[in-house]
Amino acid sequence: KCILALIFLLLSSSVYAKEEIKAFFYTTNSVFMDHVKTTLSKMAKQRNYTISFFDGDGDPKKQYDQLRNHISIGDLVVISISEEEYLEKMLKAAREHDARVVLFGSSPSANIAKYYDKAWYVGFEIFDSARKQFSLISKYLSRFPRYDKNANGFLDVVFLQGRENEFSTHVRTQVIVESFEKYGIKVNPLSYNYDDYSYSLAYDDFNEQLRKHGIENIEMVISNNDSMALGAIKALNERKYNRPHSFFNGHRHIPVFGVDGITDALRSVDAGMMTGTVIADYSALSRVIMMIFQNANSEDFQKIVWYKTEERTIFIPYREFSKIKVYNAHSHKR
Repeated sequence: KCILALIFLLLSSSVYAKEEIKAFFYTTNSVFMDHVKTTLSKMAKQRNYTISFFDGDGDPKKQYDQLRNHISIGDLVVISISEEEYLEKMLKAAREHDARVVLFGSSPSANIAKYYDKAWYVGFEIFDSARKQFSLISKYLSRFPRYDKNANGFLDVVFLQGRENEFSTHVRTQVIVESFEKYGIKVNPLSYNYDDYSYSLAYDDFNEQLRKHGIENIEMVISNNDSMALGAIKALNERKYNRPHSFFNGHRHIPVFGVDGITDALRSVDAGMMTGTVIADYSALSRVIMMIFQNANSEDFQKIVWYKTEERTIFIPYREFSKIKVYNAHSHKR
C-alpha cells in the first residue's frame, strides 16, 4: 500500500506540479508593468505554474543582483529589459544555470541568440508604436485641418518624452518628427522635456508649458506613453479643457496622443478626453511568454503563435485606438 501510494504521489506530481517561473522586473512602478505582472500571474496560475516576482526598483544593477542571487538550475526566467548595460551579464548567468529565458520590454538592439540559444524576446516593436501613433495624428489633422489656432503657420506641439538615455524614447519622438516633415506639416516643438514616463512629472512639466506658452498657443500634446498623456490631461482638466465628452459637446479641447493602451487611457479616449493611443496588448504578451515555456522543444514555433517569429524574437503588433471618426466640427470651439 505504501509503495502504491508513493507511485500515485509521484505520478500526480508529474502531472500537476510544474516548475517555478521567476520574473525579474526592471521596475513594477508603472501602470503598464503592473498590468503585465497581473496578467502573467493569472496565466501562470491557470497553467499550474508557481511564479515569483522580483522588483529592481529602476536599478539595473539591483535587477542583475536579484537574478544572480535567486536563479537556479533549469529555472524558467522572465526578464524585463530597460537598459542594455546588464543584458549580456543576465543572459550569461541564465546560460550558466541552463535556464529558459523570455525577455520583454525595451527591444534589445543586439541579437539575443548570440548570447544564449535558450533565450527569447517577446515584445512590441518601437518603430511600430511611433508609426501607428502618427497614423492617429494624421487622421486627426485630416479631420480637422484648421489646427493652427494662433495662425502662426505652425502646429505648436508639446512633446512629453520618457527616459533621456532610453532608445525607445528617441525612436518614438524622432519617427513622429520625421513623419511631420515627410508629409509637409510645419511643426513648432514647444518642448522636448524628459518626464521618465511618469504621470506626476508630466503633470508638473505640462503645467510649466502652459504657464510659459499660454494654453491658446498649445495645439497638440504628443506623449511617449499614456501615463504622461494622462498627466497632461489632468492639467488641462484643471483649466476646464479636455473635460469628459469635450470632443462631442463643443467644450474646449487640445488633442492629446499616448502610447500603451492602459486601462485609464482607454477610458479617457472613450470619454472624449484623450484623442487616441496605440495599444500594447499585455495579455497577448503574457500569453506568448507562457506558450514559450510550455512549448520549449517545438522546432517550428511559428505554427504555435499567431505572430511573426524570427531569430527567437516575436513582435506583437500595436493597435490604434481613437474616436476620431465620431468627433464633430464643434470640438475646436472655445
